[in-house]
Amino acid sequence: MSGETIDLGNYLEGVAAPSSEGLNTCTHCGLCLNACPTYRVLGREMDSPRGRVFMMRQVREEQMPLSELIADHLYICLDCRACETACPSGVPYGELVEAGRAQVEAAGVTPRRWRLLRWLLNRVILPRPWLTRAVFAFPRLYAGSPLRALAGLLPRRLRAWEAALPRPRAPIPVRREPRPGGAPESGTAPLVMALTGCMMEAMLPHLNRATESVLRKAGYRLVPPHGGCCGALNVHAGERQAAKDMARATIDAFERSGAEYFVSNSAGCGAQLKEYAHLFEQDDPWRERAERFASRVLDLSQALATRGVAATRVLDVPVTYQDACHLAHAQRIRAEPRSLLKGCSDDFRELGDDQCCGSAGIYNLTHPEIANELLRQKLERIEATGARLVVTGNPGCLLHLRRGAAERGMNVDVRHIAEVMDATL
Repeated sequence: MSGETIDLGNYLEGVAAPSSEGLNTCTHCGLCLNACPTYRVLGREMDSPRGRVFMMRQVREEQMPLSELIADHLYICLDCRACETACPSGVPYGELVEAGRAQVEAAGVTPRRWRLLRWLLNRVILPRPWLTRAVFAFPRLYAGSPLRALAGLLPRRLRAWEAALPRPRAPIPVRREPRPGGAPESGTAPLVMALTGCMMEAMLPHLNRATESVLRKAGYRLVPPHGGCCGALNVHAGERQAAKDMARATIDAFERSGAEYFVSNSAGCGAQLKEYAHLFEQDDPWRERAERFASRVLDLSQALATRGVAATRVLDVPVTYQDACHLAHAQRIRAEPRSLLKGCSDDFRELGDDQCCGSAGIYNLTHPEIANELLRQKLERIEATGARLVVTGNPGCLLHLRRGAAERGMNVDVRHIAEVMDATL
């Protein structure tokens, strides 16, 4: 690994550094350690939340030069924010580590082995919906082609990745006896705009259609969805300027639509949408617009629970729920998806674990060893429940869990909550 360093004075101008107030909130008590996935796997202080806070503080105070070594420790973090849930002092860790990564990007000391992948994905492909659809056209065409019958000839590991690709899936098993339920009259409901996003629409468009369906079943009135990238992957990578451009486009589209709420079916996207204000300085007029916008953003589970929808069919298999990190820890949404699933299941089984599954955006590509160890731990928890259906609210978790389950030969189906609610409402 390179020992390249750079002095703060050469690059800090115009780059928002991690705030002194946020950094000094950390008392180094260590209660974050057991909550941190990378510390549990690696056992290294510098790969714990308090270790990274210490490094960021040293850089800010010019006691330590920024280097590729420090950048490596910042990027080993999954940004799952479980430490925020565990922290008694309220350290805004997610905001700090994202600002720290912005410094890394400005300094040009991003670890070399990831630069090309991230540049292609975050700067070239995802900001252009037409290109995103074109790049991912092959997996979608393959998924519905006769070639899929030959998947059994692939090596076991490749078969597992193949199993995670979109495919026409069997119907979710439900009991056909109707249950009392329903939704308010559609005319009484708010007008909403849904986010179709970049990767979701390119790889898993059926989830966006299921989302639109359940929103209508809940009585909402829909305006045309917003199809641009929200910028979450850019923020997590420290690419704040690109994320600002995407935030402005999203906010502007929502304001022009006349909708009352903006609904996301992706945990990571939803967390970013609600934190757009962090991208703008206090005196930037976009900050106030971002704060107003954030107050109108709902996760899909919130939108459905708010309407008091009730299932009319019952799931016919034991079901468990996988907490996506950016729902449980960033948005603090835990009750709503459980309430919805318990309403359509007579056999809901708690997973008893809200640790990261290892997906974390493109983390499973940049840090496969750690991601796979976290996936192994998560799948063992799932197996222990005896559930046959795993439900999550994030597309990255969905594909990661589905791939891992296929690799282990587990008799379990992994679905997005939009699909489950569409089958039971």
